[in-house]
Amino acid sequence: MEIGTVEIGSLTLESGIVLDQVHLAYEWARKDHAPTILVCHALTGNQHTIGNVTQSGWWSGLIGAGKSVDTDQYAVITFNVLGGCNGSTGPTSKNPHTNTAYKSSFPEITIRDMVNAERKALLALGIERLHTVIGGSLGGMRVLEWGIMYPDDMDLLIPLAVTPSLGEYEVASYLNHVSRKISSHFESNSYCVLLRALNTHDIGRGRGGVTEAAKKIKAKTVLLGFTLDLLYPPEKIHAFADLLPDASFCLVNTKFGHDGFLTEFEKWGFLIQQFLFLASENPNLKECVEYMPMNKRELKIG
Repeated sequence: MEIGTVEIGSLTLESGIVLDQVHLAYEWARKDHAPTILVCHALTGNQHTIGNVTQSGWWSGLIGAGKSVDTDQYAVITFNVLGGCNGSTGPTSKNPHTNTAYKSSFPEITIRDMVNAERKALLALGIERLHTVIGGSLGGMRVLEWGIMYPDDMDLLIPLAVTPSLGEYEVASYLNHVSRKISSHFESNSYCVLLRALNTHDIGRGRGGVTEAAKKIKAKTVLLGFTLDLLYPPEKIHAFADLLPDASFCLVNTKFGHDGFLTEFEKWGFLIQQFLFLASENPNLKECVEYMPMNKRELKIG
């Protein structure tokens, strides 16, 4: 396992502001000549997806040797998101022009800014193409933007627990939801920066609406929704799947609602494993779903 920081130089934000000396912290389960999977963490997550023997990562139940995302078969990399507080450029970083921490002066960023930073970081590390981009919630927003902004860069997209845009009700619910979860070690300025970025999520913004934006996605796409998810209702995710050229929707039955993508991997991990394989074999995903066993079909898992 490689833990490090990669310098990506200057980054021009959507706002036109230029951030200088930008860096992203990462966790990288390297495997030479293996296809690479990019994991995008959620709002309160970080780059420690797998972790180590002393501290398990937040998706260690899904990713690792012999697990659903098998690090014996794939290289897996996760970045601490731009604006985060776990080693990447954000409010706790020093502004190179003042030599003091940005704190509340850190500029507003968007989901698209985060994706641009991640792509520059991958290229700096010598990774030019991805097998899969996967993530839930805020991570799922980045997955969708990856598919639109860089449609030729990956074979498979797996956005979990995320809709193509954020409605007013969802925003209010999300704020209440996360405020109950946020821990004392999460830096407050970073929290605010990431929340404001989350509120920019709308894949149709500046692209003629969601339907037109969906047409830009070329990669095979597997969308997972979770029952009782009031933040990102699974019926909205299912409807979005119908707009994509090669997509499957799977509904996971869980009592954990939106947080279902962080637990109960025994219920849905096999889906991730299967679709990773299918993407490599290059079949049409919609046709493949029709041949799954009935208890593993499109509408309900678990």
